[in-house]
Amino acid sequence: MKQFLFLALMAVLLSACAASTPELTPTPDPGPVCCAPQPSGGAVFVDQAELLVMESFPVQIMLSVSGNLPTPCHTLHADVAQPDADKRIQVSLWSEIDPAVMCTQVLQPFEESIRIPMEGAADGSYSVWLNGELVGEFSYPG
Repeated sequence: MKQFLFLALMAVLLSACAASTPELTPTPDPGPVCCAPQPSGGAVFVDQAELLVMESFPVQIMLSVSGNLPTPCHTLHADVAQPDADKRIQVSLWSEIDPAVMCTQVLQPFEESIRIPMEGAADGSYSVWLNGELVGEFSYPG
């Protein structure tokens, strides 16, 4: 009889330790799905910038730039603005990289020729600025 009482007591105690049926909790709404990583802007290390005036008709203006990108994964981008009232042409140069890409941290040399469009521009002296620094001046139409 003692064995039966002991087994019954153990069964009751073990059943008390058993997990109860789990309650279902509602999963929270994840909200709007975030966009994919966007390319981010980066630095460009300019070693040399030179203004080239081609002896052609019509006159063609090129900005020759050489330097380094932060990594081999960066891509070079340029934007040439229209001349302002003071006949200054602003050229912006930057690099972009996909933030999801792992890349070796070494400088990547580059050489780029950027065309300065002058179609429809008035005659006169113009200055070209690269990332806020004066590169050179030229007379148009030459």
